[in-house]
Amino acid sequence: MSFTQNIKENISKIENKCAFCDVAELSALCKLCTNYQGGQVFIATENEAVAERVYTLFKSVFKTTVDYKNKNGNFRFYPDFDFFAETMADKLMLFGEDYEKIVERDCCRAAYIRGAFLGGGSVSNPNSRYHMEFDARYEVYANQLLNILKDCGISAKVTYRKGRYIVYIKGYEQIAGVLGIIGDFTAAMELYNTTIEKDLRNNANRRRNCEVANIDKIAKTAAQQIAAIRKIEKTPEFSLLPDSLKEMARLRKENPFDSLKELGEKTNPPIGKSGVNHRLKRIAEIAEKL
Repeated sequence: MSFTQNIKENISKIENKCAFCDVAELSALCKLCTNYQGGQVFIATENEAVAERVYTLFKSVFKTTVDYKNKNGNFRFYPDFDFFAETMADKLMLFGEDYEKIVERDCCRAAYIRGAFLGGGSVSNPNSRYHMEFDARYEVYANQLLNILKDCGISAKVTYRKGRYIVYIKGYEQIAGVLGIIGDFTAAMELYNTTIEKDLRNNANRRRNCEVANIDKIAKTAAQQIAAIRKIEKTPEFSLLPDSLKEMARLRKENPFDSLKELGEKTNPPIGKSGVNHRLKRIAEIAEKL
């Protein structure tokens, strides 16, 4: 199973935080997977876990089921056309510019991005390169997804390839951020671990000073700290932080693999490990209260 398939398998089992999240996730899925051919409308996917997710979300959002057919691993849902035109399109904001109404909450934005990844997302194996993309197909859907990612602190771009609009993301930190947003922390940790291992191989001094057995712990802790910082940055609370915490937030984001000692050496003036630990804990506590 590929890295992308593993992620889709994992996030297809996540329970959304509210009913509006189900709407947001299904909206993104339908935007990226719906086909219009010969007067027919059908939702298609080649991933069984995604097909099961679509079935579950339909039941949750519309209190009804839409049967799907499996033909050689190609799963297709055929909703009634009138139901699609009169109910689905309106409820899921498939057309028009009012899509913001279904992504007003942080949890709903995360659900929308999760649906977009299930519907048309892929990510390269981190051992080869750092690249994530969403096949949004249409320019309007690409721009909507671009704006939602931006609202979540993710830097993405749009390109036009073979008649389709693709939203893409480069860089391990941004990709790990998306994986964290959509709920696959295991994949995010794997990405961080791979990055650390590459760094260790390319830096003899770092390799000597870091115990490989602690890589998982370092990666997990750094990911949690950066997630807390991102959460605070999206609120007015960040501007109210003391300069010492703002400095620590910046240093942790710029140096995700540094030890507490190394971070302390970069502060002005330098501080010890206990001081660094205290500041990072304060940041985590503030994020927890938001």
